Amino acid sequence: MEVRVAELPAQAGQGQDRVLIGDNVVVVLDGASGSDGTVSVAAYVDALGVQLLGALARRPAAPLRTGLRTALMGVTQVLDLQPGDSPSSTVSIIRSALGRVDVLVLGDTPVYLATRSTGVLRIFDDRLAQLPVMHRPAALARLQAGGGYDDEHQRILREMRNEKAPYQNATGGYWIAAADPAAGGKALVRSFPAEDVLWGAILTDGAEDPMRHLGISIDHVAALGEGDLGALLAQFHNWEEREDPQGQLLPRFKRHDDKSIAVVTFR
Repeated sequence: MEVRVAELPAQAGQGQDRVLIGDNVVVVLDGASGSDGTVSVAAYVDALGVQLLGALARRPAAPLRTGLRTALMGVTQVLDLQPGDSPSSTVSIIRSALGRVDVLVLGDTPVYLATRSTGVLRIFDDRLAQLPVMHRPAALARLQAGGGYDDEHQRILREMRNEKAPYQNATGGYWIAAADPAAGGKALVRSFPAEDVLWGAILTDGAEDPMRHLGISIDHVAALGEGDLGALLAQFHNWEEREDPQGQLLPRFKRHDDKSIAVVTFR
């Protein structure tokens, strides 16, 4: 595996995305803004990354769900987390092991995989987007109508978080890395023969949403070198700042989100 990475926090300093690289695996975490409790989102994704890379290194060919479940058990103990009072994060993984390329997705950070047999696949967990909630579409519609990022928008976001809370890590709801190790067993997984895979890419939504909105193909992104990947993220940030500062053209919950891309090529 050869990995190229670009990251651009929404604000100066370190954001809440994490890209981690092991001997045969790439992990991308996207911490959920506003999910801080007694532990910050940043502390959570740091600890989860350590636990996850460790679990995958100890058993490099074990099922990815098993590794994630082990990591969630570990981070819950290390940070003394309780369900309902824990930060949360998406988890997306690409791993090469035993002649296979394995993919795991938990939450809305997609994995793209280019295969010889079926072309480019987008592996995506849409359970959060399918929830029967009111405030999420209301917030996006208000942005599209020109409401902007004012106090009313912030109030709607708080209501949205409260509305979706009962669905988190619950049957019929959505599953995410937080304080329930059972979420590891609910991740979406796929496996492909290694000889069929050309490349893979993981993009957090802060990078993928403007990419798709601006009509940039994932094939183009996957062909970029590391420096050009960084320049692309800067382009997205500048477009948000100059062309769509109120989220009207591309409705999104905040003006800027952390942006991360990891591209994996197989030799």
